[in-house]
Amino acid sequence: MKWENTYLVFEVAKGPKVIIETLDTYGEDGWECCSQLIVAGSQIVCFLKRRTDADEPKVNKEEEKISKLWSNGSKE
Repeated sequence: MKWENTYLVFEVAKGPKVIIETLDTYGEDGWECCSQLIVAGSQIVCFLKRRTDADEPKVNKEEEKISKLWSNGSKE
């Protein structure tokens, strides 16, 4: 497995809403928070990772459409 890593720094004083919204945005791109560190009681550093070698199944939409038209609805 190969991973891409990055980090984000948050100010504690700005509250959890900023942290949650930012992590949700990164999560939509495949990032996940794997560790957190508190720095000087005023900042949170979040370390993020996402897998870079995952093969996504390639779907041919036209083949899928034709297959559905010609199938009887049962899964083989």
